Amino acid sequence: MGKYTPHIVMLAVQFANAAFIIISKAALNNGMSHFVLVVYRHGIATLFLSPLAYFLRKEETSFTFYIFCRIFILAFGTAISQNFYYAGLIYTSPTLASALGNALPAMTFVMAVLFRLEKFHIRSLQGQAKLFGVLVCIGGSLMVALYKGPVIPMLWYPRGHAQAPHNSQDDTRTLKIKGSLFLFASFTTRSSGFILQAIIAKLYPAELSITTLMCLLATVQSAAIALVFERNSAAWVLKWDIQLLSVVYSGIVLSGVVYYMQTWCISRRGPVFASMFNPVLLIIVSILSFFIFSERLHLGIALGGVLVVAGLYTLLWGKKNDVQEDLSKIMLPPVNSINESAQSAPVKSEANMNIAALALA
Repeated sequence: MGKYTPHIVMLAVQFANAAFIIISKAALNNGMSHFVLVVYRHGIATLFLSPLAYFLRKEETSFTFYIFCRIFILAFGTAISQNFYYAGLIYTSPTLASALGNALPAMTFVMAVLFRLEKFHIRSLQGQAKLFGVLVCIGGSLMVALYKGPVIPMLWYPRGHAQAPHNSQDDTRTLKIKGSLFLFASFTTRSSGFILQAIIAKLYPAELSITTLMCLLATVQSAAIALVFERNSAAWVLKWDIQLLSVVYSGIVLSGVVYYMQTWCISRRGPVFASMFNPVLLIIVSILSFFIFSERLHLGIALGGVLVVAGLYTLLWGKKNDVQEDLSKIMLPPVNSINESAQSAPVKSEANMNIAALALA
């Protein structure tokens, strides 16, 4: 079992992420405010991570106001991103959100290129694969957001199965586009956060401490946002139902256990291995959504999801070849530039690996 432990762990991660999407959608359908959900999620995560950050702390570099300001901005982006995500989940479906979520690595790659944290050479085969993968991901995402299509017949669809109540076709299309825009805004903000997090990790290499402080600041910031947009005091009261479960699950399991499991797999098999399991989430969520929300799979989501996954794997192929090329340069540097390679190549390779790993979170 030791040989296949990383495979089992990553499958468990995808099941945990699928459960998070389903539980969150059920809580939002039950009337929970997404502003309040973000506040409680970060609060629970802070309480869970604080003891771990204290007892597992290592020798860290000096913490400066410069670093604090960047973590403050990162926390604000996280709060905004999660509010956008939950708002998009209200107007769409878990399956659509999962399909669009596979485009997140491509969006992170574009951000990394813009900030010169990722190398991109259009004349190389790897560069062309990256560009093609990004374009295919974008095309698949647009298909998922704009095209619905007929229902795909499945073996588990019982004859005469009643679908969930829905609005008119025009209203449904409008809500789908509105929700997709919220999701795109969430993923764009999250991609920017990955870039900033990679920069902060270089200045202050203490991931657990950064995550804990980010959750604390995001709790305060999201609470300020909620006080402005959520005026109903009853929305802050949690009962022993799906709403409380969504808060505890997202705060502890997602921010604690899943984060550790992903980090464990990435440290042993690399970010490319972990990325290979991302499309499994779409399959799990589509099956669970049918049995829980009576959601049927439409042709637009299926075709768009296939395009997004194909683009993701093409991008990862180009990324994997870049990492292997960097490692070969580190292992066998030119004789006349040993010192230069020893100083620059590892740093550049590490930066590229950090960007790829952050895109999995």
